[in-house]
Amino acid sequence: MARTLPSSLSPHICILHSSDLKDVLESHALPLLPQILQSFSPLQQITTRTTALAPIPLSSFALRFSDLVEIETAIHEDEEQRAERMMDWIGNRVQPRCATWVELVQSHIAAGEGPWKDRTPWWEEVKRCVESDHVPSRAEGWNHPVAIIYAVSTAAPNPLQALQELHTRMIDFPPWVDVAFLRYSLIVHPSNSPLSESIAESLFNAVKKQYGLHTYLLPLSLPTSPPPAPVPIPFIMPRLPPIPTPDVSPMSLSQPAPAAASSKPSSSTTPRVQSSESLAGASNISPRDANTLLLCEGDIQQFGRFTREFATMSLIPWMEKAVMEWNELYSTSRRLPSRLFSSTRRLFGSGYSTPVSTPPIPGHGSNPSISSTASRGGTHGPNSSVSSLASITSAGSGSNGAYVSQQRRLAEFATILGDFKLAISVWESLRKEGKGGADILPLLLSPSPALPLLAANSVQTNHAQFHDWPALAQMRSLVNAVRWDIGIDQRELLGSILEGERWLVQAAGAAEEVPTALLLAHAAFLSSKKGATRRSALWYMRAADRLEKAGIKPLAMHFFRRAHQQYKSPRSSELSPSFWESEGRSQFSWRGFDAILPGIEHELGRLLYTTGDTAGAVQYFLGLLQEHKTVSSTPAEGLGITINGTSHEGKHGGADKVYLEDFRVALKHFKTTESERFATSELKLNLKFCQIKHTRIRLPGDALNGDSDEWNNREADWTTFRKSRGAEKLHVGGRAAVNETFWADLAIRNPLDVDVTLSALTIVLREVSSPESGKCPDFVDVEVIDDVQLGAKESRTIPIGIRSSKPSSLVLTHVRYHFLDLLPAEESLATRGRRLYDTPHQRQNKVYAPDILLRVDVEDALHRLQAGFVDNRHLLLAEGECRQMTVRVLNSGKHPIAELWMVSGSDDELWIGGDEESTVASSETENFQSSNSLSPHEPYRVTIEKFHSSKTLGPGETLDVPVIVHSTRSGENSLCILLTFRETADQAFYSTRLIRQYEVRPILGFSWSIRPHQSSSHEYIINVGVENKTLGTSIQIVQVTTMSPAWGCTPLASNVIGLLPASQHVRATFGVDRLVDLNPDVLASREFVKDKLRSVLHGTTVEVSDPPPTRLHCRHLCGSDMALSLKDPALHHFLHADRRNQVTHRLSAQNPHIPQSSHRSIFPLYPPSALDLVIFWEIPSQERKGHILLPIGNLGADHAPLSEVLDTVDNLKAKRSMYAETERERRELIEAIRSSEWNAETNPITLAVSDGMTVEHDFASRPPCHVTIKFTIRNYSLTNPARYALTLPSSPQQPFESAATLSPRFVGRSTQRGELLPSQARIISLNLSIPHPGTYTLGDWTIETEVGESETSPQWVTRHRYKQLSPSRCRVTVIDRSRS
Repeated sequence: MARTLPSSLSPHICILHSSDLKDVLESHALPLLPQILQSFSPLQQITTRTTALAPIPLSSFALRFSDLVEIETAIHEDEEQRAERMMDWIGNRVQPRCATWVELVQSHIAAGEGPWKDRTPWWEEVKRCVESDHVPSRAEGWNHPVAIIYAVSTAAPNPLQALQELHTRMIDFPPWVDVAFLRYSLIVHPSNSPLSESIAESLFNAVKKQYGLHTYLLPLSLPTSPPPAPVPIPFIMPRLPPIPTPDVSPMSLSQPAPAAASSKPSSSTTPRVQSSESLAGASNISPRDANTLLLCEGDIQQFGRFTREFATMSLIPWMEKAVMEWNELYSTSRRLPSRLFSSTRRLFGSGYSTPVSTPPIPGHGSNPSISSTASRGGTHGPNSSVSSLASITSAGSGSNGAYVSQQRRLAEFATILGDFKLAISVWESLRKEGKGGADILPLLLSPSPALPLLAANSVQTNHAQFHDWPALAQMRSLVNAVRWDIGIDQRELLGSILEGERWLVQAAGAAEEVPTALLLAHAAFLSSKKGATRRSALWYMRAADRLEKAGIKPLAMHFFRRAHQQYKSPRSSELSPSFWESEGRSQFSWRGFDAILPGIEHELGRLLYTTGDTAGAVQYFLGLLQEHKTVSSTPAEGLGITINGTSHEGKHGGADKVYLEDFRVALKHFKTTESERFATSELKLNLKFCQIKHTRIRLPGDALNGDSDEWNNREADWTTFRKSRGAEKLHVGGRAAVNETFWADLAIRNPLDVDVTLSALTIVLREVSSPESGKCPDFVDVEVIDDVQLGAKESRTIPIGIRSSKPSSLVLTHVRYHFLDLLPAEESLATRGRRLYDTPHQRQNKVYAPDILLRVDVEDALHRLQAGFVDNRHLLLAEGECRQMTVRVLNSGKHPIAELWMVSGSDDELWIGGDEESTVASSETENFQSSNSLSPHEPYRVTIEKFHSSKTLGPGETLDVPVIVHSTRSGENSLCILLTFRETADQAFYSTRLIRQYEVRPILGFSWSIRPHQSSSHEYIINVGVENKTLGTSIQIVQVTTMSPAWGCTPLASNVIGLLPASQHVRATFGVDRLVDLNPDVLASREFVKDKLRSVLHGTTVEVSDPPPTRLHCRHLCGSDMALSLKDPALHHFLHADRRNQVTHRLSAQNPHIPQSSHRSIFPLYPPSALDLVIFWEIPSQERKGHILLPIGNLGADHAPLSEVLDTVDNLKAKRSMYAETERERRELIEAIRSSEWNAETNPITLAVSDGMTVEHDFASRPPCHVTIKFTIRNYSLTNPARYALTLPSSPQQPFESAATLSPRFVGRSTQRGELLPSQARIISLNLSIPHPGTYTLGDWTIETEVGESETSPQWVTRHRYKQLSPSRCRVTVIDRSRS
């Protein structure tokens, strides 16, 4: 079954009436004949034939009837002018009805049912208007007449003469109109005709004899008595009204004027029935019966029989014949030239050839149904034949006066007849030649990816023919869109292959006319049906914007609301709910691009305000005032939203200004005109000005409070410290005093990009024991800030004073203010509690602890202490600087203070006391004892009598406590000190807080290198480089000190002591040797670590204990005799704290699976072979001084002391665990210990050979020459002996590097063996036999090493074996003295 085509692609039949037929119809209250016949279209169950005579059953066959005089009048109008009138006419029809349509559709949407579920009334109106166009066009032939019916009635005095006048009348068509049409004669015989039935039959035979078989006698029962009942008919298609002025395009000068009888103005030039409204106003028929016909049943059957017989007996056969003849011409033009086959016929004989069909010569009675081209002349041949049309290759389908080609007419006729196979081939041929067809092929082809390209090509063709976007191009695109919407099944059109809604958007283009806006709206409607809500919202928004410009506000508002609804509709999410839970977001909180939803809401607000709904406008404007997380610097393109004539393509600073101003104007008007409604309205501001996490309670004397975690750590350290000393309760500080003003530092931030005003800013608070809705207590006074001006995106801290007249516990619940001095607003000061995971229900669902509110306790000022630094200026320190500061303590309570403590952070290096006289070292070397523990320092006890005149600090008295801070961490730092105090030893402690921000900048850069020494004088050589990193400050290096438990250093070469200018670099060299009296605690600390790590690896509890203390050996390098002693208490404290911080941070990074709290019980502060360097510096010009500790590293050789423990753990049967993470963490722990410095393994033996020797010998008197070479072999192990085997080459080798170097021969044993004790060195002298002078290279020797157990072992046990090849090539030069 063939598909149904749009009615605009059906045959167009023009009817030419005689005046007597018009009078007959008007006398019986009937419309004109075209309108009567149109009510019988489409015909059902019609069969056509293809060119191969195959039947094509059609379920329906539409016909279009129109008045020939109307067509003649309209065809002379300029097409561009007609397109403009057509677009305006559609808009004028939509505008008065849109409000009713919107109410109707909204009521059906609310009810969930109705006829407008799958269609919209405004689009149906657009389709009816577009499909009603029946005026021929230059671009296509669908509206070109296919047949002309000459209709007369027997009521005429001479019907035959009247019919002859109609036939002889010249058709007033321009030259580009196709004249291949059927001429048909119709005789209407009413019952009151003066002619009898027999005479009428004779008249019919005479007409048929004269004008051919295409003649019909239509008998009617008019008039009838009584009058027939009205018969309902379909609505008549609306027609574009004619031009009101008679100024139409004149006829061609080559054509004679039409007959006077036909050129008279008559009522036929205006459609008689267009709609129910026009019929109701033109006659006495009620609007209920407007679309009816006053015909009896017999006449209805007569009209139906005529319409069907006309189509099946005349029109369709004529069109089939034309298709066959035109197809023969079309096929012939595409055959190969016959000259290609001339040689074939000559050689192989003549074959069968198909004669070329040519149109038959016009002759009388040959083809009476086909008009000829000569019919445009003054004479008329009544029996004309098939027209001799222009060649199919000569005419195009464009404008500019081009003729509609015969090839296109062939494609159109084949499409009408349902011969889609032929039609598709011809349309495709036309498309390839650029003559159209891309708009029709989507109606005929099955869905495929090629169809969207055809549709796009059709739209682009319309664009390419015009430099701008004129009405004619818009109309053509609109016609194509309507045909696609009607002719393609909606399921296929909206499928994923075609996505036909995009075709409609392409057809709408950038035009801003009402029909194109409704085209966009229909595309949005189709997108919403297929679930593309975001796309639907965008197109609804664009359509509404264009309709608003056209002044159709009800429909524009409806589309804006639909866009808002579509854009806010939840999207179907394919992500797991766990994803949204992990992100901490709701899957329904998506807002999309910042410009779209605000643009929609702003337009809705403006429309509501202009239509009088001020309350609704305020709601929308209020919703626009919100913070946007992502603000693009460049506006998004293509949204087309305008604000007061300014393009609002994206979210930018001007948008906030516009939104705020519109909100201010609307709210002020609403508050003024509807004050009662404003008072009862629940307008809630969406903006959040208060930054809750940055809002703090500030007490008198307090600076900015530090991080709450820092203070919790200080309180925990104090609790741990006092647990074994009495465990007194600590009253946490941060309490206000009665009748004392404290402040709530309210952090506010303007989220908008425009200045705003907050008035009557204050804080709402209540007592802790009162209900949540409790009022502010009467004994509390809260400050009210009258006016706060905030700039765009400005952040500010506003202090609000609070005073309580009696002790209480208060919580700050809300911030209250008036936005723009118009809208009261309130913000909560509560922060959400932590998420709970304690119970299965809490782990499976989102359960949070109660909200956290700012709380302040007000108490009587009995025990109060205020502390602060005397100098509160910005503190800038150099790295390693020791800066003395003064802490001033004021007893603001009513009781004296007898005990005062300071609790600082574990990383803070603080010393209580002034810059007293430093201790001077008595010699260049000194030793001091270190606890060797990583335990953090204890809180500092402030001896009050040391800095005060008495042992207690009375009420109102102050105490200045000097403190020294050593800065080691570069960057911004905070010194958070918790001060605890009490009156007597049996009371609880009270606390207050002290914080100081400071910045540390590096001033010195360091580099160092370590290498074994080549001689036996020293074991290692250390080169240290110091660089001044400042740009204009000279630094004085006053002292360099080395310290180590096992190594002693000797300065070899140094220019480091002295003034170091800016950006300069100096170096120092030290020789390192093992201490002769090695501290026995060195081995004890190694065994301590070994035992502790064994417990860690076996998973047992690590016993809390400190490592054994160690003795540190120091060597000072100073420019004077007054070297600073490391025994100085403050200096010793700082060095210990600095070393502890470095070791703690390194251990935390290397051993993440060992709790940090256990490090103090596992690792010592100094490894046995550690070496540190301390650089003391001064800047006299700035009165700065300090020191920097450099951890040089561990020297000597170790022998994997933890290997036995690790092997034991590896050989143990692994415990089964249900968690893979547990086993992975265990393996990571083992690998971290295996690669740590406590399990290092190195070859302890090194060999050094003297290089660059020059020997003179008299080869003439005493050949050969014997040279002694010294090999220095050293054992760098501090604990284990080592055996070695040095193997020398037995015979001279080939030259190694070049012919200029020779290989000597060793004299004596080729293998030297021996054993070295820890840190022992041995020199082996070997002789070389030199036969002649030259340069000799020593190499190709190997040394094998066996490391034994510690020297305390009773017998030799090999622990490790190593083999080392000669690392370098040493040269010996021998000169012949006899030749000199």
